[in-house]
Amino acid sequence: MKRVFVTGGSGFVGRACLSELTARGFEIHATTRGAPLNSARTQWHQVDLGKPADIGSLLLRVQPTHLLHLAWCAKPGSFWTSPENLDWLDRSIGLFQAFSQCGGKRIVATGSCAEYDWSTGVCHEVTTPCRPSTLYGRAKLAAAAYLEAMNGHGLSTGWARLFFLYGPGASEQRMPGVVISALNRDEPANCSDGTQRRDFLHIEDAGRAIVSLLDSDLAGPTNVCSGQATQILDLATQTAELIGKRDLLRIGAVPSAASEPPLIVGDNSRLRDELGWIARYSLSQGLRHTIAAWRNQTVAKCA
Repeated sequence: MKRVFVTGGSGFVGRACLSELTARGFEIHATTRGAPLNSARTQWHQVDLGKPADIGSLLLRVQPTHLLHLAWCAKPGSFWTSPENLDWLDRSIGLFQAFSQCGGKRIVATGSCAEYDWSTGVCHEVTTPCRPSTLYGRAKLAAAAYLEAMNGHGLSTGWARLFFLYGPGASEQRMPGVVISALNRDEPANCSDGTQRRDFLHIEDAGRAIVSLLDSDLAGPTNVCSGQATQILDLATQTAELIGKRDLLRIGAVPSAASEPPLIVGDNSRLRDELGWIARYSLSQGLRHTIAAWRNQTVAKCA
């Protein structure tokens, strides 16, 4: 029996991973700080990850074979510089140690493309330098280094570097949520000139990639990305046209930050070649799915 202990399971990335873990036959134990959620397929445990003793005793009871660590501070805007990043670094290291001491066999945690030197444009796990420019990126990189040092002697570890994820449940403060939420309210969607190119990946494809990595023995960092660079202007325009409100899109209404890198795209050859992962969503399909889910959520709120 593959028994997985999941942190951050109720979040944007976590929800996508739980469905894939179920499909792969894992017995799932997930943590929450609030009241345990109702689920026939996931056993929820109310625990504070900031309390090492509580985490240690819970791991001893559950005896998981796998650990999927997704939890981290993620409030849009503030997470880049938040001191909480250092708290999450400490919590992550303590969690890794406690899992290992309980006899766990495989750990995968999520990192970020923010660990890379973005001046290179294209990011590869081996050839691209890691020079994060934010506290968030530095804390993630430190956690990755610690986890990689633990690999071996009966413990297998992997690190999923996430790029720009979108899909149902994503924040309204990120693309394409900024455009979708505004247009659904019949309000103008204010955007920058959108010349930057980014690597966007649908959340369900990301969930499958992360769980594929967990269900393998692949060590070290693995980019979780589409491998394709999309101009933000094209993303915004496609979104507005699919909604049928292109006239409400305001390109150039928001100034672009001078520090914005022109290109951030991942090389996903390791994900494809070593894990056999293939994306199921094209950008157009992913946007249609996201828009439909947003509309359904809006209707449900109004009902």
